[in-house]
Amino acid sequence: MTTLIAIAGKGGVGKTTFSALLVRALVESGVRPVLAVDADPNANLHLLLGFPPPQPLGTLREDLLAADSGGASKGEVLEAMVQQRVAEGDDVDLVTMGRGEGPGCYCYVNSLLRQSLSRLAGSYRAVVVDNEAGMEHLSRRNLRRIDHLVLVADPTPRGMGAARTIRDLAVQLGIPVGKTWLVRNRPFGKGDRTGVPEGEIPLLGEIPYDPSLPEWERGGRSFLDIPGSSPAAEAVGRSAREMLGGEKR
Repeated sequence: MTTLIAIAGKGGVGKTTFSALLVRALVESGVRPVLAVDADPNANLHLLLGFPPPQPLGTLREDLLAADSGGASKGEVLEAMVQQRVAEGDDVDLVTMGRGEGPGCYCYVNSLLRQSLSRLAGSYRAVVVDNEAGMEHLSRRNLRRIDHLVLVADPTPRGMGAARTIRDLAVQLGIPVGKTWLVRNRPFGKGDRTGVPEGEIPLLGEIPYDPSLPEWERGGRSFLDIPGSSPAAEAVGRSAREMLGGEKR
């Protein structure tokens, strides 16, 4: 059965970094293949996973209208186009949302994301969705089922407040969520824990400051190849084992 993991939080807390390291941890633990979904219109997950710029789902509307179906149904043509937009790797594939339909409107592309996830997910052991900042994808119900909702927060009152708000929204919308977790990210060092209540959301883990990450990114190297000695990779690996420990693999 496919495990669907959604990563959410306010902007700038390190969701994409955590998503890339989580994909790495899943592959390292034998959970493969993995589908990584970049659900942020400002897509950059591919940079951390070592993929070339992907062809996004956001161009499907225009391409579908211009396509010669050759007698096939629109649904069949759409299915073929979606498959063409899956960037394939050895153990990890990637699909990217990209831009929306017209200025400020993501309705059509969000619908495509729902359909694509539903069709694609069954072929993968795990799906990791890197959401855009805030609550847009939850409020639009792009994810109809979430096995693990991971809320990434920096050690500030605003970061923790955003995590609580996203958790509460998922409950209000009635989205089936198996477990909700908190991950505290400390990209600049130990920092201050002021205003970060303990125990409100189960703490999955804490990502320590790791100077190797920006160096790795600047070098254009895939986070999938980061050695296990990396403090951040090691921490996310522990979080992945904790998260999936109660599941039948």
